[in-house]
Amino acid sequence: MLFPTFDFLVFLVPVLVASWALGHRPVARVLLLLGASYFFYMAGPKTDPPPTPWYFAGLLVFSTILDYGCGLQIHRLAAKAQSPDPAVATWARRGRTSFLLLSLVGNLGMLGYFKYTDFFVDVFADLCHAAGIEFVAPHLQTILPVGISFYTFQSLSYTIDVWRGRLTPEPSFRKFALFVTFFPQLVAGPIVRANELLPQLHKRPRLSPLVMEEGLFRIFKGLVKKVLLGDWIAAQFTDAVFATPEAYTSAEILLALYAFTVQLYADFSGYSDIAIGAARLLGYEIPENFDRPYQAKNLGEFWRRWHMTLSTWLRDYLFFPLGGSKGSPARTYFNLWLTMFLVGMWHYSPGTSWNFVIYSNLHGLAMLYNRWNRVRKRDRSRRGRAVVTTLTAAVALGVACGGFAQWALGLPQQAAWFCAGFAAVMFVLVTWLPLRGGPLNTILHVVLTYHFTVLSRVFFRAPDFETAKSMIAGMLRFDDSLVRPGLLTPWLWAALIFGTFYHFTPKRWVDETLYAAFRRLPGPVLGVLFSLLGLALMKLMAGAPRAFIYFNF
Repeated sequence: MLFPTFDFLVFLVPVLVASWALGHRPVARVLLLLGASYFFYMAGPKTDPPPTPWYFAGLLVFSTILDYGCGLQIHRLAAKAQSPDPAVATWARRGRTSFLLLSLVGNLGMLGYFKYTDFFVDVFADLCHAAGIEFVAPHLQTILPVGISFYTFQSLSYTIDVWRGRLTPEPSFRKFALFVTFFPQLVAGPIVRANELLPQLHKRPRLSPLVMEEGLFRIFKGLVKKVLLGDWIAAQFTDAVFATPEAYTSAEILLALYAFTVQLYADFSGYSDIAIGAARLLGYEIPENFDRPYQAKNLGEFWRRWHMTLSTWLRDYLFFPLGGSKGSPARTYFNLWLTMFLVGMWHYSPGTSWNFVIYSNLHGLAMLYNRWNRVRKRDRSRRGRAVVTTLTAAVALGVACGGFAQWALGLPQQAAWFCAGFAAVMFVLVTWLPLRGGPLNTILHVVLTYHFTVLSRVFFRAPDFETAKSMIAGMLRFDDSLVRPGLLTPWLWAALIFGTFYHFTPKRWVDETLYAAFRRLPGPVLGVLFSLLGLALMKLMAGAPRAFIYFNF
């Protein structure tokens, strides 16, 4: 079921009324929300292509039972693991580890099969082809269940926290099941930890005007982002360019990347806003997922602001367990690269081939550079040596980028040389810039980081590797034509300008000033605003709602 639809409104209003009517009956309320969550998942969005079949909810049941049972068994063996008898303690520790491995294999195996099977088959076929071995890849037609990347991580974190001793197992199966399936964030996040939601399920929620205002404001903001910016820009411009990039000029392809940057942020952050707002209307708080990411001054800060619940999940359950930054520099850089590589590959969707391998490595290597640039010594007495080192690294990077552009992307030699020179110049520029400084220095860092994310998104959005290559080749044609008249309407230009400008506004303008104005509006005025927004949604969607981009992940 999609948020910006009449179906969701018909679903949400009765659930809200019934859940608050059952506020004094906690068991009935939990069961109501649990049933509503499964209905929400199985109803599915009316999109093309159609959603995953309703019976894929069985995977939710499997993940819930698996982690609930493993958590109980791990906790049951915790006391015996501290036994003075070495044999008993060893047996208990092995048992705890076995149940943890069972949870890991069950969740990650399920995720790997449905999400990455076709990727490994395609990679094997490409490697065989490169080695001159004839191999016909089987067409498995695996279906990616909606939300599987989200709820498997959410459920798995519970078992890991119990194993670490940071969390006491939830005694109530129904409350644990609601934690896994809570419908506002079930299919596209935010990824909620057990210690963030489970304690709230043990308290009686309280209805207040402030809670209602917060929830309605977040939903209103999310709907505007999702439909007026995300869906409309996609339908009017970006989808067409990414479908047939060879039909567009260099300037139009580049503009499509900027437009997709607006679209992606509006789509995903809009979904998160609606999810947070719906949860608030039900009396619960779920974590924020975005914090003005395009205002980041470097890539590390960008990933601390973008999809924050995923970044912090992989930090806490992968980067830190690997040793974080406490080991040798080589180990630290490996841990950082692996974490960022998996952040990128988490976004992989079936059929995108090598795109996300490249995207993951682009961001992973950029994160390594970001760390090196932050921790390196900036001793003025050794400036000459630093200049030589920087220029040598820039030349090496340029050669690597030029070689990749020519041999992997199939670009003409002139375009490949441009890529090499551009990469080398950007490396020298960012290395030369001070980490801290005045407003101009900050603006330069923000602009450079923003454009790295924009340009790398060609691999994020392109439906396959060939399309990505065609997009890059088109941008580097440098043809004389600009954006052809009539391609974008004045309203679309206004949406692109507004969406880009919105990213760089101070957070308080919306979260404080606009929210305060929203709270002062009388009830009838709010009703009219939501009615007008609903009318605009129907006109823009023309009866065909678009699935959220992150449904593919």
